[in-house]
Amino acid sequence: MKQDQNRPLRAFALVGTIGVEMATSVIFGFWAGSAIDKWLKTEPWFMLIGLLFGLALGVYGLYLLVRQFFGE
Repeated sequence: MKQDQNRPLRAFALVGTIGVEMATSVIFGFWAGSAIDKWLKTEPWFMLIGLLFGLALGVYGLYLLVRQFFGE
């Protein structure tokens, strides 16, 4: 019975973690790519690469998180 009471909180924590993880990885990729672009004067190529890399990293992190959440 007690475990059923915690499910909404666990689901809320999972959704919050997914949002923070995706936002953090995309923002970091964007920031790192923009910094490299400024340094090498190659705008916007590294920003786009960093953005895609951050997105891929966020999706991979999301996959690991969901897999851990469902206990596989």
